[in-house]
Amino acid sequence: MDFQFPPINYLYLVAGLMACALGTFSLNQAHTRSGKLWVAVMASFVIWTFGELIANVGTTQAWQLGFQRLVYVGVISATTTWFFFAISFAGFDRWLCGRLLLVFMVVPASSITLVMTLDQHQLLYTSAVLVERNGFVLLDLEYGIGFWLHLFSAHLFTLGGSLLLLNTSMKQPQVYRIQSLLIAVAALIPVVPNMMYVAGIELAGGFDPTSLFFVISAILVTIATHQYHFLSLTPVARDRVFDHINIAVVVANEQHQISDVNPAFVDMTGESLSRVGGQPVVDVLQKYFTGVDASVVDSGWQGRMTTLSGNRHYDVSIMPILGNSHKRMGYLILFNDVTQVQRALDEISRLAGDADSDRDDI
Repeated sequence: MDFQFPPINYLYLVAGLMACALGTFSLNQAHTRSGKLWVAVMASFVIWTFGELIANVGTTQAWQLGFQRLVYVGVISATTTWFFFAISFAGFDRWLCGRLLLVFMVVPASSITLVMTLDQHQLLYTSAVLVERNGFVLLDLEYGIGFWLHLFSAHLFTLGGSLLLLNTSMKQPQVYRIQSLLIAVAALIPVVPNMMYVAGIELAGGFDPTSLFFVISAILVTIATHQYHFLSLTPVARDRVFDHINIAVVVANEQHQISDVNPAFVDMTGESLSRVGGQPVVDVLQKYFTGVDASVVDSGWQGRMTTLSGNRHYDVSIMPILGNSHKRMGYLILFNDVTQVQRALDEISRLAGDADSDRDDI
């Protein structure tokens, strides 16, 4: 068998290596369920792109059809894990268990079965022949009902995940809104070229360019990951903190970085989430309170803090946020203004001291 290396394979190689790098980078930050699912998305993307690369190297129908199985495993895994990632990031982890999870898995599992038994039916392809274009051999496919079922499922999962993120972004503070919008846009980028390829519109000399557009998606995700702490700054406790509570509340992730604050904290410090988000919580506290050190967060500290100006006093409680299996996901920090109580205690102490002085004089 002769081999070939069409120019598009260089792009597949770059895209695959970028996915490997991003997956490795994301793995170091994946401290949440959604973060781990994103790593699974990138692993699926690696399978997809390298599957395309290897399939294009061969010049026989058996070779190219054989490695189409690997391509489809990557595609199905990528779109499914993307949808699950969006569900988890949007805060609907309860959807990923029980009967509903089984419903979500029906079409992907059916598609995998069709792909693995490709040579025993015509549900995926009604015909597959080799053609030569621009000096390279590639498959010319006629699609069956199984393919259209797979395509509908893949686009439904992709669009559904994007809509979940867009809906989440509209309900979150600005720092989360930028995260969700970046990821939602990234997910939609490959949809249009894929639809054009399926419709027979050539964008890459007859080869499927869909996975290449994930390069742009990966860049957007990298921006969200690096600049906005995408995988670690998930709103771990947003739904549990009421915006109208009169106690100042700070939510920090497992790395002690601020991921959420409520309006009472903004009133207390004048600092909005867009300014303090992602900063170490100890650094922020040291700007306003005396006697703050790094150990107070890990130790689950409770006590009284005084502002640097000395005119306000707060009872502070730092407690861990526990997820499944009691795994620590972050920290909740509460600030209760007890200035009036402290002033009353100080006044009582002063009066008691004056009374003692009067008795001594007598």
